[in-house]
Amino acid sequence: MRPHLRRALLLLPRSTPRWLVREAEALLETAGYTEYGRIYYRRRGSRLLSRAKLREVAEKAEPLRGDDEARIIVYDDVKPSDYMDIVLEAGVETIDRTLLILEIFELHAGSREARLQIELARLRHRLPIVREMIRRSKLKELPGLRGPGGYAIDAYYRYMVSRIARIRRRLEELRERRSMWREKRRRRGIPHVAIVGYASAGKTTLFNALTGASKPAGPEYFTTISPKTRVRPLDGGIRAAFVDTVGFIVNIPAEIIEAFHATLEEAAGADLLVYVVDVSEEEHVIRRKVDEGVDTLYRIGAVGKPLIVAANKVDLLPEGMVGERVSMLEELFRERYPGFERVIPMSARRGAGVGELACSIATLLKGMGRYMF
Repeated sequence: MRPHLRRALLLLPRSTPRWLVREAEALLETAGYTEYGRIYYRRRGSRLLSRAKLREVAEKAEPLRGDDEARIIVYDDVKPSDYMDIVLEAGVETIDRTLLILEIFELHAGSREARLQIELARLRHRLPIVREMIRRSKLKELPGLRGPGGYAIDAYYRYMVSRIARIRRRLEELRERRSMWREKRRRRGIPHVAIVGYASAGKTTLFNALTGASKPAGPEYFTTISPKTRVRPLDGGIRAAFVDTVGFIVNIPAEIIEAFHATLEEAAGADLLVYVVDVSEEEHVIRRKVDEGVDTLYRIGAVGKPLIVAANKVDLLPEGMVGERVSMLEELFRERYPGFERVIPMSARRGAGVGELACSIATLLKGMGRYMF
């Protein structure tokens, strides 16, 4: 179900490459925004926007004032002082790239754990902004409705800190429970295969094709928030637990890494990784996304495990380009990832190559010698 469309003024760094502009447009649409206007800016020293650019934003955003659902969306990292400058100048609620991603996560959050993870990430991201509000309220820089007074802001800040602590304790309990379930499956001789990759590469479609599940899949970003596990028999009497994980993105925010640790650790704790790559994109985009994804694997401690690359969406390529993309991925992963095994060209949507992938997974798991099949 598509979310209700809300108006948004999009602010983009002038240096944003075209493929990242397309990603920003896709994220806005997925979050339920319609682009009212767009402004490009260039950072000026320590400030995000110059005084002249702030006035331009305020003028462009004037028709949005009074619309509680309208937003100014800055597709960048925004410091608390810059956030306050934009809100006070334009008079419109403002969010940055991290909060936009969290809005999309919230649309797809089906479990209690996912909702807690999103709330934790949002609170951690908002905390420095509230500190900046406290600082400005003491300097008498928050007049009228935007200045609720030091007491109210201080009380809200204390609530946020307390709530963060409670959520962390609850997530730790859920993490321990998930670890216990994973260990039970291992004691029963069931290895774990984590399906990882950049957002919208086709991980959920592949998960469905491998396991017979019917999880929602589509071109939208982040349809998977909580990991889903399905045990499937493979060739040779092997049974493996396949895990669909949350997608990677460029410069994944630290708050999301921490809040979704329980989700991302499914990749760190897996016996084998299947890395899904959308090979229908431009070569430079594929290279950048692979670099970002491998960097994320390093950050979560998931490097060194056997890894198969699923070169997905080959049905969208001219036939002569498939071999080129496979060779490029082999070169990329040999350089970047210890434990790389092979690249399998495939189309998860059409089912092409899924059988070959399943056979390769079974062969690798047999060769590990950790499980009694």
